[in-house]
Amino acid sequence: MTFQKFGFVTLLCIYLLILAGGIVRSTGSGMGCPDWPKCFGRFIPPTKESELPLHYEITYKEKLHGEVLFNPTKTWIEYINRLIGALTGLFVLITTILAFKSGKKEFILSFLALLLVLGNAVLGKYVVDSFLLPGVVTLHMLLSIGVLFLLFKALHVKQITIEIPASIRTIVLINFLIILVQIVLGTQVREEMDHVIVQYGESEKSTWVSHLGNIYIIHRTFSWVVLISHLILWNKIHKSKINTLKNYSTYLLVFLSISLITGILMAYVNLPLGSQAIHLTISLVILGLHMNTWIKTSTNAKHVNR
Repeated sequence: MTFQKFGFVTLLCIYLLILAGGIVRSTGSGMGCPDWPKCFGRFIPPTKESELPLHYEITYKEKLHGEVLFNPTKTWIEYINRLIGALTGLFVLITTILAFKSGKKEFILSFLALLLVLGNAVLGKYVVDSFLLPGVVTLHMLLSIGVLFLLFKALHVKQITIEIPASIRTIVLINFLIILVQIVLGTQVREEMDHVIVQYGESEKSTWVSHLGNIYIIHRTFSWVVLISHLILWNKIHKSKINTLKNYSTYLLVFLSISLITGILMAYVNLPLGSQAIHLTISLVILGLHMNTWIKTSTNAKHVNR
């Protein structure tokens, strides 16, 4: 497989990993495996309590943070997330090898992406060991975004650059920054939610949102900025009649609608199962669309494709 094709597959794998990570967080499965890289001292996690190490509740007491009751579902959710993470790392490594054959710029960008993936793996262990220490989860997300940017950039090194009006390209960049800010705010809300869950327990799920602080209000209010700025971008592209941006603008509206719907469900329907993971993944898909469009366009390109 060529560098271009395998690089695209790698991007899909990264998004799958982000979705899996979101499921881990939304189901509270982050402590499903209290050790790393093994899970309860095993390469294949246990499926029943009888398979656990003797006196596991004492051995892993500190890492389990009091949650000593074995839950095989949470254990396997976390384990599958780790497997997808390992697969993603392997895919990025293969992409880097293929990039070496493709060209110097592609290799440097892919290699940097590989370093970020390795750094994120180490940080992932720290996320578990620190019991979701504030700020660490946000940094974990930012590194993932960095990997996406580097791979998008590498895949476009030898692609024809599309010339578009400077005003539109500027709005694309502005929307990229806006959605990035919203994602960071969202990770801060998620970190606060973790503490709310610990404080009030699973039985008070219907009240979790009401116990969130100002960061949630800011995140929710900023959604209007996201919506308005993207509608302005869509309208600008629609009036310009640039065919190469037609799919981009259409996908933006579709994914933005899904993001807003899942956000409303989380806020007013007591965080339905899967809504958090989908909300995060879709937000990163929107970010990826902005990345891809900004990277592949220019205001003074030699090649024009309309």
